[in-house]
Amino acid sequence: MYGLRIQHEVGASSQDKAGVLPGSKTVPLKSVGVDVTIKGFVANVQSTLTYENQKEVAVETVFVFPIDDQSAVYQFEADIDGRHIVAECQDKEQARETYKDALKTGHTAMLLSESDTSGDVFECKLGNLPPHGAATLTFSYVTELTTGSEGIVTFTLPTVLNPRYTPPGFEMSPPSSDAIHYTDIQYQIRFVTKVEGQHLIKAIVPKMDMLKVDLAEDKKSANVTLDDTTKFKFDHDLSLTLEYEDVFQPTVILEKGQNSKEGFLKSDVVMMDFLPDLRSVPELIEAEFVFVIDCSASMRGDRIAKAKETVLLLLKSLPVGCFFNVVAFGSSFEWWFTSSMKYDENSLEEALKLQKVLDANLGGTEILRPLESLYAQPLHTAKFRQVFLLTDGDVSNTNQVITLARKNATNTRIFTFGIGEGASTSLVRNVAKVTNGLATFVTDKEKLQNKVMTVLNHAMQQPVTNLNLEWNLPPGCTAINIPQQAPVVFKGQKVITYALINGVEHLNEDTQCSAVLKGDIGKENSIHYTLNFDLMTVVKSDDSFPVHRLAAKTQIKDFETAGDDSKKGEITLLSMSSNVVSRYTAFVGVDKDKKELVDGGRLVKRPYFYGYLPMGYAIAWGDDAYDHIYESTNYGSDKSDRKSKANYRRRGFSFSLGSMVPDKRDSRVSQDDRKLHPSSIEHDGTSGVMTLIDLQKFDGSWVLDRELAKAVRLSEDFLKSKLPDNLDTSVWATAVGVACLQKKFGSEKTLWELIEKKALAWMSSQNLAGKTVSELVTLARDVLSTPP
Repeated sequence: MYGLRIQHEVGASSQDKAGVLPGSKTVPLKSVGVDVTIKGFVANVQSTLTYENQKEVAVETVFVFPIDDQSAVYQFEADIDGRHIVAECQDKEQARETYKDALKTGHTAMLLSESDTSGDVFECKLGNLPPHGAATLTFSYVTELTTGSEGIVTFTLPTVLNPRYTPPGFEMSPPSSDAIHYTDIQYQIRFVTKVEGQHLIKAIVPKMDMLKVDLAEDKKSANVTLDDTTKFKFDHDLSLTLEYEDVFQPTVILEKGQNSKEGFLKSDVVMMDFLPDLRSVPELIEAEFVFVIDCSASMRGDRIAKAKETVLLLLKSLPVGCFFNVVAFGSSFEWWFTSSMKYDENSLEEALKLQKVLDANLGGTEILRPLESLYAQPLHTAKFRQVFLLTDGDVSNTNQVITLARKNATNTRIFTFGIGEGASTSLVRNVAKVTNGLATFVTDKEKLQNKVMTVLNHAMQQPVTNLNLEWNLPPGCTAINIPQQAPVVFKGQKVITYALINGVEHLNEDTQCSAVLKGDIGKENSIHYTLNFDLMTVVKSDDSFPVHRLAAKTQIKDFETAGDDSKKGEITLLSMSSNVVSRYTAFVGVDKDKKELVDGGRLVKRPYFYGYLPMGYAIAWGDDAYDHIYESTNYGSDKSDRKSKANYRRRGFSFSLGSMVPDKRDSRVSQDDRKLHPSSIEHDGTSGVMTLIDLQKFDGSWVLDRELAKAVRLSEDFLKSKLPDNLDTSVWATAVGVACLQKKFGSEKTLWELIEKKALAWMSSQNLAGKTVSELVTLARDVLSTPP
């Protein structure tokens, strides 16, 4: 996570400065402290980092760290040898000049800024750190907690920052420092989380680490601490889940402004979270599904195995009659079909052949060009395109990817999945946001398949358009929505929204209010959800203005994703008035009482940006960046990779970076290829439920044969002996398949819910020999319970 790097020193010669080698002169991180306060669905985080300069001269340091893209960074302070520096939010260019001027005059200064290319990476500079001096840096931010459709609330402390791949032809300035190091050293970390608020707590569960949970008897509060005997290794995010008693109960928080403040912090702000009733929203009748799968080298191992199994699930769960295609991408990309195919027996059979040889052999992570190729293809008879983007990578051209997605959002919705630790929240969240999709993050310890199938259920929902949130307030009160356009809604998903409320100070006895969410479903249907509340009895927030900060960040991100600089002035003003840093602002602080002049030192800039990261990557900048990264991963020789890539390209539509020429070679996979790449079911050793799903046909039916009998652990002859009179064997086999899913794999229903739905629909269209679908499934369940 955090690596502090000496950038230049007092008294060093020009030759010494230019020749600094990666790994030398690192300012050691001594301790890490994290204090978190969770109230409902809001977390306030304060991180404290203590470093020591063990050199005989003053130094300038630079470090970078990840923060979730939706988090609002609102405070930055430093304590250096007993002096306290508080940074203020300024225009970014002005802040940079303030920092440079301070260094020239010998003052200690600090600068904290968001990356110009990605909103989830921050860079901190600390200039003129005294010799043998200690620097304690403290930054604070507030963030919304994510709530899954099952009601589980998740808090994540990002600690992993993965390499950002820079595609050839994409110009990007190298970082200001010559090197930033992420070590695999284990650190003593103080982690304290306080959970309190209006929700009763059922349970708090850590995802990986040894966290001690003390839950109060009344279940209204809890303390969570990291075992102080355990050293923390910054190779995974620190995360915990919370279960509230009334997680889906609507909540309204009123945060009063302060008259002593100026601008945004002077206003009153309301935060609402609620679960709209969307049971009436119908499913899409016609749609095109495109699965965009990351097959870069960093996906090798468990990640590509999970991706292969997930593709199998997706292919098997698609509705009959839709159109679909798959594109695998890395530094080149491969279309499985030259255009989207109608989902039928033949197209599914061909796709399953390709799924079995899916591999992580396509180099770096280049997302922009496969998306450009996707958008260049016309829609088929379907009027709407659903895209599933699965990636573990990070790119330097995040803003360009987001801009491209937004321009094509009229008929294409993207559901994004960030796989593994350190996936870019800026890329994953904003691509989904600008296309009215959903963003999902999956750690290496979680099941990718479950989360993808949950989202596929959402993707089957017809989009709700023209969303608008209207307010009914007492006389004299008005509301301004933040953002103006209401957020996208899906079945089972909580909605969080904000509004500026004016006139609350003039309220009398009439304090009843309501917020009404309206939207269109197609041309004939609509939704209408009303939330009633009393302004005088809503939850009040605290003096740190967490709701104000989150509302400001929400509006800033809405402006930033507009795709141009037209809102730069508004963003800058809002950022400075709320003290929430943005793309165009930065925190800067100067200690005017202390001088440690850096004698003519110049910043050292190297062509490569090295960093020791948890997975062994080295970050590189320039056209040959990925080659440098790839060589450091020990993923295999170039020769074997070229052979694997050549086998993959036999399939059909193939592009490399800089080339848009279709591959004319035969799209069929040879028998030799299948021998070299066994199926994902055999190779990955996955569960019996996947074996059963793999046997289902495209229309939802199963075949009564030896393979099905083996999957349900009965003999083929026994199943045939139980066949009801006058019933077709395929109908009976399908009843057995559904019964097996229900009986033996109930805990994995998320995986097979759409599989079952398609099977039951197929059965309903068949001759059932005088019985109902339910009766046949019940009969099959009884057979599965009967010893042969």
